Amino acid sequence: MKRSLFLMIFIGFSLHSLNAQTTTAAQAANDFYKWYLTKGVNLGWRKVVKHPDLTPSFQKRLTNFFRKLEKNNEGGYDPILQAQDFEEKFLLKPVSQSPTKAIFNFWMFGQKAAVVTLVNSNNKWMIDAIQGV
Repeated sequence: MKRSLFLMIFIGFSLHSLNAQTTTAAQAANDFYKWYLTKGVNLGWRKVVKHPDLTPSFQKRLTNFFRKLEKNNEGGYDPILQAQDFEEKFLLKPVSQSPTKAIFNFWMFGQKAAVVTLVNSNNKWMIDAIQGV
């Protein structure tokens, strides 16, 4: 009786963990850009750089970039979109993926605008770099 009860509980937990799989790299990148284009662009950079889908090192690089823009009285350029203008329609095309790193091309206005790199840290995909093309 104890053995069958243990087996039923074990199977239940196993099925639950299958349903609670981690987000894929593509989902993480897509969710971030959906959030950014609908809400993040209006929040101001100080709130955006704290987003939990950005690695701490990327948060630091973005903060330094935005501080430099402020210091030089420059503005308008968005390092997340790699553009000044934007639209809510975008496309992420996979380039490569390993268990710890994924690279996507970010397209907007029908052309490639950036290369987005994600890393898997503690079973969570996070954006670690966005580079213009």
